[in-house]
Amino acid sequence: MKLFDYCYYEDFGSEWYFQLLPISNKFALIDMVIQWDEFPAPEWFPFLIIGIGPRDIGFTFRWKWFEIRFDVLDFDPRNLAKYRRYKSGDYRPGAL
Repeated sequence: MKLFDYCYYEDFGSEWYFQLLPISNKFALIDMVIQWDEFPAPEWFPFLIIGIGPRDIGFTFRWKWFEIRFDVLDFDPRNLAKYRRYKSGDYRPGAL
């Protein structure tokens, strides 16, 4: 178990993934993504989405090229090993 985990990924932009207190792939206290896209969003105004659901509590903010997603008490966090695998060029289905 790690206290903090992070990953950098590039796919039509740059994405930075951060997790605080990730326990396996079932829970993370904080699951956050900061993203800078190559292509801007088509909306000319910024938008904010706040969500409370069975898997997490969080928000998403997006404006033009910038996006931030922040989830607290996430019971379905992102699998950062998957992003590391794609970065290494290992696309085999059983490579995890």
